[in-house]
Amino acid sequence: MEQGIFSPSKLTKARIARGLTKKELAERTGISRQMISNYELGKTHPGASKLMTIVAELDFPYAYFTSEPKRFYEGATFFRSQSAATKRARDMQAVRLEFQKEIYDLLSQYVNFPELTLPDILTKTIYDITNNDIEEKAKELRELWGLGKDIPISNLTEIAEVNGIIVVESNMSDDKLDAVSEWIEDRPYIMLTDNGESAVRRRFNIAHELGHILLHGDIESIHDYTSQELKNIIENQANYFASCLLLPENGFLKSLLSTNLDFYIELKKYWKVSIQSMIMRTYQLELINDDQKLYLFRKIGFNKWKKREPLDDELTPEKPSLYRKVFDLIISNDILQKNELISYLSLPKDELEKSLDISINDNYQLVQKGPVLRIVK
Repeated sequence: MEQGIFSPSKLTKARIARGLTKKELAERTGISRQMISNYELGKTHPGASKLMTIVAELDFPYAYFTSEPKRFYEGATFFRSQSAATKRARDMQAVRLEFQKEIYDLLSQYVNFPELTLPDILTKTIYDITNNDIEEKAKELRELWGLGKDIPISNLTEIAEVNGIIVVESNMSDDKLDAVSEWIEDRPYIMLTDNGESAVRRRFNIAHELGHILLHGDIESIHDYTSQELKNIIENQANYFASCLLLPENGFLKSLLSTNLDFYIELKKYWKVSIQSMIMRTYQLELINDDQKLYLFRKIGFNKWKKREPLDDELTPEKPSLYRKVFDLIISNDILQKNELISYLSLPKDELEKSLDISINDNYQLVQKGPVLRIVK
């Protein structure tokens, strides 16, 4: 398809990204649902006036709808808290993941991204994966990334980025959907939902998605499985990986001087892991029994800590910085001007501002920290 020709698939993606059905888009634009459907099927193309109406409603750049659609090889998409998330929310995030790949493809023309450094992906079937397999894979990742065997991880987001994983914040908020991950071609992407989660929840979400990336890379699509039981197994495996990665057995055992709830608050400062996750890890390591675990969780409920724990307002959530640093590097080396780069990306302002952590209309300070990057030569 030549540049400048209307792209039906781009309209579909833009509509989904905004969380609209065809009927809803029709009602908002005054264009019939059947005509919207015909546009998306490529049976007919909108005239200039109707396309401008659609552009204004979806708040996408005009150029987005007339640019070449890209096709990527994608693996399974994994959604944190997927059982509660609606299909609409999952579809919105899946499209946003494709946007991240488009951003990566453009930025990587000018800057060499960090090389992907990961252990081999587990190739067992879901039913054959054991807790021991998961523990060993978490140990492998710690060793490969130089995280030490028994100590807390300082900044999991930055370490993941340094090792070639694309981590971004999403321009959508959904309290039932924390994070999403996917292998797209030869690189994994983790997208975090902007739902104001605590620092410890965000770290666990990232560790959980790393679990999917390493344990479930061979799955085509989790939503091809009709069995909720199987979906639960997959989620539990990723949760167990996150626990093993963030709370390595020997180090956690040495630090666990008491199973008193007040002591878990002190441990939270050290490990940057939620009290509830540490209680579950204590139970996994058979240091408390069922009754003791139940007692501790009842106390958490009584204290109203289930959704907001002590220290949640004090610990600062980690933020991705890789895309922003690459963006800054391109501009500071006079390879492209900011407006040129934004124009080439052809994505909505709100999406770019969130993904790149920039303000498009304002001046901004260059980010100084993060992975070491080099201009493509």
